[in-house]
Amino acid sequence: MSLTTKMSSEVVIAKAVEMVRNNGWDSINARSLAKELDMSTKPLYRLFNGMEEIKGEVYKEIYREYDEFITHRVDNKNALITLCVAYVEFAKENKNLFKSLFLSHNLNWVSIENVLDEKWNQSTIINLVNKHGYTFETAKDLFMHMWLYANGLATLIATNEIEIDDKEIIKRLVKIYKELVG
Repeated sequence: MSLTTKMSSEVVIAKAVEMVRNNGWDSINARSLAKELDMSTKPLYRLFNGMEEIKGEVYKEIYREYDEFITHRVDNKNALITLCVAYVEFAKENKNLFKSLFLSHNLNWVSIENVLDEKWNQSTIINLVNKHGYTFETAKDLFMHMWLYANGLATLIATNEIEIDDKEIIKRLVKIYKELVG
């Protein structure tokens, strides 16, 4: 992109997300981003109040992509299983984005209880109460056990520790769900 082309914040964020997708969260800094955009760093600082603002916007865009990914995969009839499968599939299909969202310090979670406060997780817990008649505490407990298992799979996949196909992901998550609900 030449200097004569008008630069927009959307173009900058899109390029930064692309960089994260290809090379991970640590790949974005002012110099590398400017180089990818074929410009100096000055225009970045005209559009944003520094790299922290850019990274905040990049995180929001990655989270938006994650949210859209999950939205298209969760089935309210089996919300917990489909959420967990979608979470693991996101890690498999978007390793660097997954690591940027869930294996960095971007979430600012203080305890495991913070997991329960996330939008998708809250709606899944409520779904367990409404559709399956669990108490709220039982639903939270079931959710947490399933999420911990799914997070373990997702993390191992995203960090290239294991390879697993989609059928095996579903098989393992359904099996653990059945064991948990007894």
